[in-house]
Amino acid sequence: MFRKIAAATCLLAVGSTATAQTQARPCITAAENEAVVAYVMPDLIGALENRCARVLPADAFLGTQSGALKGKLQPQSDRAWPKARKAAQRITGTPMPVEGPLANIAKKALAPTAALSIAQGFDAERCRIADRLLAELAPLPPENLARVMALFLELGSATSEEVPFRVCS
Repeated sequence: MFRKIAAATCLLAVGSTATAQTQARPCITAAENEAVVAYVMPDLIGALENRCARVLPADAFLGTQSGALKGKLQPQSDRAWPKARKAAQRITGTPMPVEGPLANIAKKALAPTAALSIAQGFDAERCRIADRLLAELAPLPPENLARVMALFLELGSATSEEVPFRVCS
C-alpha cells in the first residue's frame, strides 16, 4: 500500500512516471511530504472504498467507518494544500496558479486523480491490508495519521526509483 501511495504522489503533480524517472529526482522537504499525504488522504480513502467494496466483507472499516475518517481528515487536507501545491510544483517543474479559477481547479482535481490511480493498483489482498491499516490508524489525530503515512512514503521514496521525488532534510 505504501509503495502505491508513494507512486501516486507523483500523479498529484500530473507528471508522467517515465519523465520523472529520466530526470534527477527532485527533493521535497519532510513537511511537504506530510502535506502531500494529508492533502490526498480523504480522496484516497474514498477511492479505496469504491475499489475494495467488492472484495471486503460488509462489516469492513472501508465502507462502515471510513466516511467518518474522511470527514475528520478533510479540514487538514484543505490546510495542507498550499504546501502540497509547492511540492507538486517542485516534482513536476511546472508552476501552479496560487489564486483564481485555475488554482481552484488544480486543488480540486489533483487529489482525486492521484487517489484513483493509487486505488486502481489494489487487489483483494492490498484492500484487506489497507482496511486493517486504516482501522488501526483512524483513532489517531489527523496530524499524527498524516505523519505516520508520510513516514511510510518517505521510506518508499528512499528505496524506490518509481517514486519521482526524494524526501531531503
